[in-house]
Amino acid sequence: MADRPISVVDTNVLLNLATPVVDGRPAAPTGADPLKALLVTYNVHVPASVVGELSMATGSDDLLSAAAKLVLNASHHLTTHDVDAKIDEPLDYGLDQGESDGIWLANDLEAALFITDEFNSTNYLFVSLALDDRNTLFTTPHVLCKFASQGIIPPEYVDAALSYYGDTKQWDEQYLNRLRHKYLRD
Repeated sequence: MADRPISVVDTNVLLNLATPVVDGRPAAPTGADPLKALLVTYNVHVPASVVGELSMATGSDDLLSAAAKLVLNASHHLTTHDVDAKIDEPLDYGLDQGESDGIWLANDLEAALFITDEFNSTNYLFVSLALDDRNTLFTTPHVLCKFASQGIIPPEYVDAALSYYGDTKQWDEQYLNRLRHKYLRD
């Protein structure tokens, strides 16, 4: 695990990567497991608050709960850190506890990546300001495209996943199309 780059992720990234795996509807992409790809490609670290948020997401029969259960079942591949005692105050940027703790953890671990899905709001700008310059900020669709360019996940799957997220999450189509053009079609 030590030779893989360190990545810190927030709760929504884990849920978004697990969702197509547990979604049995015809619109869901098939043929790859993006959560597993993340867990085997990176040395994934999370603050304990992320595991708490995942636990709170379980308990119903919906897709979010199923995704949270899948991530919790794979949580032995996550390195969890209790950061509460180390942080004076959470960041006051409108971020939730998991995101705020994750930024602190990424800076503390000198992580290669911090992955968040706060990209549809100005929070993305605040996250980028809070991270040390050495950290690279990624989103779920960006990581998937990197996986496609590195041959970890088939590009056809990633293309279908971007359409799936655009339809189900209303993620910015212009952003998704830029990623497609940069990583899948050049």
